Amino acid sequence: MKGAEIKLLENIRLRQSERRGFTLLEVIIALAIMSGALAIMLGAVNKNLVLASQSKNLSIASTLAQRKLSEIELEGYPEEGQEQGVFEERPEFSWYLNVLPYDIEQLETEIRLVILVITWDEGSKEFTVATAISNLK
Repeated sequence: MKGAEIKLLENIRLRQSERRGFTLLEVIIALAIMSGALAIMLGAVNKNLVLASQSKNLSIASTLAQRKLSEIELEGYPEEGQEQGVFEERPEFSWYLNVLPYDIEQLETEIRLVILVITWDEGSKEFTVATAISNLK
């Protein structure tokens, strides 16, 4: 009986030692799950970088537009017409200015619409702001 018990114990130990590691199928499934999760995480990081860059450029364009409109207002009542240029401190940003007459008879004053467009990324992105300036003093 002792021989049979020893043989049974050896069989149990062999089965337990065989089950200690992972099978090839389990490893492949785990790697597939990990690679899928990694691809999703890398896509999210890439999207975050793109959004951060866009946000930075919009902030710069907004600041440049405010500065340019302040210059126009300080010069006084603007002349009708169109102008364009590049910002010296940010040459990758261009500006386009359009000053149009706007007449409201009830106000008994002249008004000019000032439309300022800031572009970057070689003109593919733009930020537009408009204001009205009157000749009242």
